[in-house]
Amino acid sequence: MTNLVQCRRAVVLALITVVAAAPLPGCAGSAPSGTGKPSAKVDPDLLVLHESYREAQQRGADLRSDNSRLRVVDGRVVIDATATGDALVLQADLVGLGMRHAALFGRIVSGELPIAAIPTLATLASLAFARPAAAQGRSRGQPGMPSRP
Repeated sequence: MTNLVQCRRAVVLALITVVAAAPLPGCAGSAPSGTGKPSAKVDPDLLVLHESYREAQQRGADLRSDNSRLRVVDGRVVIDATATGDALVLQADLVGLGMRHAALFGRIVSGELPIAAIPTLATLASLAFARPAAAQGRSRGQPGMPSRP
């Protein structure tokens, strides 16, 4: 990445973090603590994706992400979210934000979240952290087995 792209990404991330940390009226959950620090609940790649999505919407263009960590499907991104406590509460909160195909494993809730809902994640009291779901590589052998060169 060039220095200009890195600088732009840092500025966009800082702006998104400030906006994401602000409480939104009518949203489930509570706002992050008033420590003045940006929310550490949402992975920076998700915040940058949201900003790119918003910019694409304003231009009337399709979203294009060069980030191989992100799986984007029909305006949604596949995420793994870790619950602060009861994963069923987090699952209900995420479904309320529009998550599809929500699945639980321990304290982790995975599914397809609307990209537009990413800033709202930071307001969920039930959320400890959200990150892009690990991308699955293709295998020449059995499903789930790593491919060999």
